Amino acid sequence: MTETGPVLSEDLGPPPSQDFDMTRAAASGRMGLEPAQISRGLDPLLPRLANCAAATVDDNGHGAHGRVTVRLRIRPEGRPSAARVSGGGGSSEFVLCVRRVVASARFASFEGPDVMATWGFDVD
Repeated sequence: MTETGPVLSEDLGPPPSQDFDMTRAAASGRMGLEPAQISRGLDPLLPRLANCAAATVDDNGHGAHGRVTVRLRIRPEGRPSAARVSGGGGSSEFVLCVRRVVASARFASFEGPDVMATWGFDVD
C-alpha cells in the first residue's frame, strides 16, 4: 500500500438540496464549484493514483486497468467528505488507496450545500 492517512467514506449520503441555483452567486461568496475547479483539485493527484494502481498489482500482474470513476461529495469549505470508486477492476486495496488519495484533495471554498462531482482517470 502506497498511501497512508485518512480515508474517505464510500457513503455519499443523501443528495444535496435540489432547490439550488448553481448559476447565481451569493452575497458572501460563490455558489458551488465549476468543473474546471474540480479538475484543478484532482488532476495533481494523478501520479499518486498511478502509484495506487502499480502497488496493488497481484503476483500474476493483474490489477486495475481501464477507466476508473470517482464520485465524491465536497463540503463548502473545499474538502471532500466521501468518495465512491468504481470501474477499473481494481482490488479492494486499490479502491482504499484511491479513497485515501482523494481525501487529500483541496478545492476552492464556496457557499451553499455540498457539491456532488464525478471525475475519472485511466489506468493502463
